[in-house]
Amino acid sequence: MHTNKKLIVTALAAAFALAGCATTATAPKSADVKWPNLIVHLHGGNGKAYLVDPATDSVVATLDTEKSAGLGDTTPDGRKVYVGAEGEGKDTVTVIDLDKRAVVAKIKTGNRPKHPVVSPNGKLVMVNHWGLDEGKLRVTFIDTATDKVIKNVELAVAGQAKGPTSMHNAWSYDSRYAFTVDRVDDHFVIIDTTDWSVKKIKMPSKPHYVAPSPDGKEVWVVVEGKDRESNYPGALVFAIGSFEQIAQIKMPLIGQGVIEGHHGNFSQDGKYFFILNRGPGSKLEGTEVAVFDAATKKLVKRTDTVSTGIGHTYNTPDGRYAVVTNYGNNWVSVIDNTQGFKVVKDLAVGKGRMGHIAFTPDSRYGYLSNAGDGNLHKLDMKTLTVVKEIKTGNAPGGSQVLNVWTNVFEELPR
Repeated sequence: MHTNKKLIVTALAAAFALAGCATTATAPKSADVKWPNLIVHLHGGNGKAYLVDPATDSVVATLDTEKSAGLGDTTPDGRKVYVGAEGEGKDTVTVIDLDKRAVVAKIKTGNRPKHPVVSPNGKLVMVNHWGLDEGKLRVTFIDTATDKVIKNVELAVAGQAKGPTSMHNAWSYDSRYAFTVDRVDDHFVIIDTTDWSVKKIKMPSKPHYVAPSPDGKEVWVVVEGKDRESNYPGALVFAIGSFEQIAQIKMPLIGQGVIEGHHGNFSQDGKYFFILNRGPGSKLEGTEVAVFDAATKKLVKRTDTVSTGIGHTYNTPDGRYAVVTNYGNNWVSVIDNTQGFKVVKDLAVGKGRMGHIAFTPDSRYGYLSNAGDGNLHKLDMKTLTVVKEIKTGNAPGGSQVLNVWTNVFEELPR
């Protein structure tokens, strides 16, 4: 077993070394990624995954994952979904086979696996953890061919862990660099999978979200911020390869009573970058969406939403709309990217906060997850109205909804 494991690691390292010699890869195109014919709704509250057929809007399978298993990722070939269980005492990543409509593996990775993310070439799954393992922050790599752990990268930390020790991951589009964050010592972490070497870059405040640019040249790291002037929420931008800092982006925070930079993502054409002000966990009241020119790094638009504690801007596959989901209330706000990033609709949906949305590949429908009622709510993107509620859980604890592969939450194939 030891010899076979060593051979797997050596073969993967050689493959990545070859990939690292190639020109910078760009974000995968929609045609190169398979969109499954199922919508997957994860429910951390009851430890289930609901598979929904969008042709009939019916639940076709209910699978056992783990309690607190709320975030995951689909492989680019559309076959599998990897789901982390971030709850206290949890250590398992669940593997769902979408063709078989079944759980096919449970993989122990470490203390509170947070967010599995599959590499663009589909070969590896990177898993960060909310807890420490023997005093170190662990980043686990799973081989998708065998569903076995092939590498644990252990990151030493100097400070005391207070709250989540990591948050979200992403990959460079050539699948060479694995990006994650250390929130104990506030570092942006880059793991080179050709030799498993690690580079840490100190952040001015808690790093939350990592988003590579669609052209594969830059990586934007969203920081939560500590104040409005010297240590503000926004993003730091680095050149992929040298990882030299290119820019630091500041949110305007106009009329915002609370501050906490949350997620950031690129528009489908790659020309703009959205950053959202959520507010801290005790006061989820932020309403500001700030849109920056990706080339000049200048602010081009800021807007407010009825949605509060806003966290995510999910772009439709055709790039027209961005749907803003949140942590503060049961409203979602729809931004029209073709009308100067104007909010064109606010919608009250369900009985709890609106966390995530997955779209059909033709951009016609979106499936919104509601954390309060635990169900999916079908949004018609032509009329911008909710047309159906699909009972998936029907109890508090509804989590991520997903279908196609994404590098990070809101980054769809282009």
